[in-house]
Amino acid sequence: MKRWWLLCAVLALTLGAAGGTQAQNARNELLTTLELFLSQRDLAIQQASLSAFSPNVAEAHQQARTALNIAVGQGDASFDTTVPNLGDGVGLTGYVRRLNRAFEAAPDLEAFRVTWDNIRFFVTVGTEQLKLALRQDGLEAARRQIRVAQGLFLAARGTPGDLPSRGGVRTLMALVQRDAADAGAKP
Repeated sequence: MKRWWLLCAVLALTLGAAGGTQAQNARNELLTTLELFLSQRDLAIQQASLSAFSPNVAEAHQQARTALNIAVGQGDASFDTTVPNLGDGVGLTGYVRRLNRAFEAAPDLEAFRVTWDNIRFFVTVGTEQLKLALRQDGLEAARRQIRVAQGLFLAARGTPGDLPSRGGVRTLMALVQRDAADAGAKP
């Protein structure tokens, strides 16, 4: 009887540790994906900034296409193979899809949903603003759309101290790390 009880205790501890490891792995994967997202976001902002300061509409469109490529990634219908691909090919929208899967795989991250919704919104609308800029015939009209895209991509970054309802990637990263520390897991 004692052996049976001991076996059950060991099994319970093993299953508990495996669950903790799975949650920790999901958090680590989420944090890594968020870091990759930020690096691509920085490239998209850089290209959008170059576009906004272009001296003519043709150059503004050229840089906006490059920014759009970084935003959408290879394989997207909006990806333009006639301009340089400075991104990693995944695209901001590709990372959004990956992060959606990470949230689905880790229901304990549901508490961060409002911050995640902000990030998705900023990326989706920012990408659409770049597409709108490419439809503008005038330089000032294109610049307005590009600047809106820049602002949205900047907002997607957030800061660690932002309220969850206003935050971006850095906010989400801080929340996940804090949650992992509270749970006794190391991020």
